[in-house]
Amino acid sequence: MQKKLLLLSFVEGAAVMAAELCGAKLLAPVFGSSLYVWASVMGITLAALAGGYFFGGWISEKSNQYSLNLYRILAIASLFLLSMPLLSYYVVPRISYLPFLPGVIFSTFLVLFLPVFFLGATSPLFILLQTKQSLEAGKVSGTVYAVSTVGGIFATFLCGFYLIPTIGLNACLLFFGGVLFIVNFIVFKFFNPAHFFLVISFAYLNFQFIQKKGDYLMGSDSILGRVEVKDIKGFNNKSYRILTVNDIVQTEMDIETKSSLSKYVSLVDTLVPNSIGPKKALLLGLGGGLIANLLESKNYRTDGVELDERIIEAAKKFFFLNENVNTFYEDARYFLNKCEENYSVVMVDVFKGEEQPSHVLTKESLEKIKTNLSDSGLILINWHGYISGKNGTGTAILYNTLIKSGFNVKLCSYSNDENYRNVLFVASLSKLSTLPFELHEQIQETNLINSDKFPLLEKYNAEANKAWRLNYLRYYQSGN
Repeated sequence: MQKKLLLLSFVEGAAVMAAELCGAKLLAPVFGSSLYVWASVMGITLAALAGGYFFGGWISEKSNQYSLNLYRILAIASLFLLSMPLLSYYVVPRISYLPFLPGVIFSTFLVLFLPVFFLGATSPLFILLQTKQSLEAGKVSGTVYAVSTVGGIFATFLCGFYLIPTIGLNACLLFFGGVLFIVNFIVFKFFNPAHFFLVISFAYLNFQFIQKKGDYLMGSDSILGRVEVKDIKGFNNKSYRILTVNDIVQTEMDIETKSSLSKYVSLVDTLVPNSIGPKKALLLGLGGGLIANLLESKNYRTDGVELDERIIEAAKKFFFLNENVNTFYEDARYFLNKCEENYSVVMVDVFKGEEQPSHVLTKESLEKIKTNLSDSGLILINWHGYISGKNGTGTAILYNTLIKSGFNVKLCSYSNDENYRNVLFVASLSKLSTLPFELHEQIQETNLINSDKFPLLEKYNAEANKAWRLNYLRYYQSGN
C-alpha cells in the first residue's frame, strides 16, 4: 500500500472531525449547543458520510481516472471546508428567523453537509487505488478506514484542546482546509489554476475575517463555546458591561457602580443574610463574579468554581472580582466529589448559555452538597422561569429531586412572567419560613427524579431551553 495515500487518508479523516466539531461551534452563537443542535450535527454528518460513500462508489464505476477523480473531490472538499466560516457568519443568522428546529437543521445542512459529503466520497477511491487483487480488498479497506479514523481521533484532541482555544474556529478550519489542499496537491501533483485561485481567494477572505476585531473587550472560542466581554450603551446613554457565552448574557454590570443589573442577583442579595462571624459560601458557576463579590460583601469567605478558565480571567480582568474570592478552575461536580469544606451558603449558577449541566443537579450530587452544608445553611439554584406546561417539566423534576434528597424547598422570583424571568430554588435542611418574593404557583406533580443513572434534566429541559433562547434572541437582540 502507498504510504502517501495513507497519509492523505489520515488528513481526510482529520478534516471530517474538524468539520464536525467546528461546525457545531459555528452554529452555537445563533442556536446554542443544546441536544437539538448536537443531534442535528451528528445526523447531518452521518447522512453526508453515507451519501459520500455511495457517491464515491458510483464515481469509481463510471470512470477509470481514479487518481484525478480523488484529487478533484479532495480539492472540492477543501473549498467547502474554507467556506464554512463565511456561511456561518453571513447566511446562518438570516436562517435563524425560521422556526427553531427547521432553522437548526437547515443551517447544519448548509454549513456541514457538502464538506463532509465530499470527504466521505474519497474512501471508496482510496481503497480502489490501493487494491491490486480482489483478495487484498479486505486488508486495504480495513487499513484505509483505520488510518482515517486515527486521523479523526488526532483532530478531535488537537481541535478540542489546542487549536480552537488558541487560534479560534475560523483559523482552525482555514488550517485543515489548507493542509488538505496542500497534501492533496503534493500527492497527486495535478495543477488546476481554478482550484488554486478559489482556495487562495477563500483563504484570503477567511484570513481577513479572522483579523477583523469585533466590538468587544475580550473574544475567545473554545470547545465550551464562544465567550465575549463587551461594553454597550443602555438607557440614558449609560454604559453597561456584559459577559456572554454563545451570545447569551451570563453577567451584566453597571460600569459606574460595578453592580449587577440582573434581577435574580438582587433577589440573592435579599435572600442571603449578612454573615455574623466566620462563615463560608460556595458559588458553583462563577460567571463575571458579581454574586461572589456580593457574598464577600456579606462577610462570607467565598469559593468560586468555574469550568471555563476564560471566564475566571474575564471576571478578574473586566468585572472587578474581589481578590479574596478563591477561584477553582474545575467542573462543579468534580469539585463537590472531593470537597470537605462546610458552607453556610451554596449558590448553584451553572448556566452555560441557556443550558444547565444535568450532572451537577442529580440526586447524588445534591446529597453530596448536604454533607458540605451547615444545619441551617441555604442552597440557592438559579433556574429558568418556566413552571407550567411542557416547559415546566424540568422544573418539576428538579423540585422533586431536591425533596427526595431531603431538602425543604421553595421558589422565589421577582416576576410572574414565565418567559422573561429567572426563578431561584431555595432549599435547606431546616424548615423554611416565608420568603421574600416567594412564588405560590402550582408545581407539576411528578415521580421522576434526576439521578446519575437516569440524568433526565437535559431531555425534559430541552423545550424550556429552546423557548428561553428564542425569547432571548427575540427580545434582547432586537434592541429592547
